[in-house]
Amino acid sequence: MDKEKTITKLHISEVTEKARISVQATLENKKLELPTEYAVLNEKEQEEFTTKFGNKGIPIENIIQMWQNSVREVDFTGSVSKLDLIVVNDQGVFIWENIKIYKFTFSSGRAIHVVLPLLEEGNKYNRRRGVRINIDKVMDVEQDDITYSVIVRDLSYCGVGFVEPLGSQIDPNREFILHLLEDTDDGEREVGKFFGRIINQKEDENGGVFSGCTISSDHAAFLQRYIATKQIEAIRGKSNQSGIKRIKTGEFWKEDIAEEFSKSEEDEEQE
Repeated sequence: MDKEKTITKLHISEVTEKARISVQATLENKKLELPTEYAVLNEKEQEEFTTKFGNKGIPIENIIQMWQNSVREVDFTGSVSKLDLIVVNDQGVFIWENIKIYKFTFSSGRAIHVVLPLLEEGNKYNRRRGVRINIDKVMDVEQDDITYSVIVRDLSYCGVGFVEPLGSQIDPNREFILHLLEDTDDGEREVGKFFGRIINQKEDENGGVFSGCTISSDHAAFLQRYIATKQIEAIRGKSNQSGIKRIKTGEFWKEDIAEEFSKSEEDEEQE
């Protein structure tokens, strides 16, 4: 019975290298989710980490180094107002709001970042609240060897919304495969195949049936990176699919985040 009990909170120390991790930054009304990775430590590094931070944080790979080439292309006005940690594991999706991120260098010289949340327990996060990109493109959905044409409206790393123009044909009680397409200079290409399941349906305002679906968490790591890349492209003006307008003036967003990291490090030194 206990195993079936829904888990609504997760302690930061329970986050492991098997989890999919991302940092969500908010600037005014804009959000960008940057996937990162759990930093696997050797025995000596683990001892140093525990001595310094106890079980109140998690080690992640250098997020600035991972994303600096892409994120430097993005211009935003204003400064970072909030940083959140999002973790996807077998128990669900969890969020820690208002985190601090510190740079930490081991005695070996290896540098990582450390996430320290305001509260050590993260709350269960509604997967459908994940950052979405608008698509509005005809794609194929496969179920039981039958292929259906649908209009994919939007996509997040954990869900997809599509319209069946001819009415509901896809069985909501069975898993389907979405063949995700994107436009390139050389025509369409298939990004990948993703397993999903319908969780709710309603009549579409333009006719047909709209389905809101979850996507298997096995695809989360790839889709987090894919969606973050599409957000960056849209903000830079390469694509208008995400509906985010490019702002041509202001400081580099990446430098704003780096500034937040520096503030965190200064706060730590003063404690």
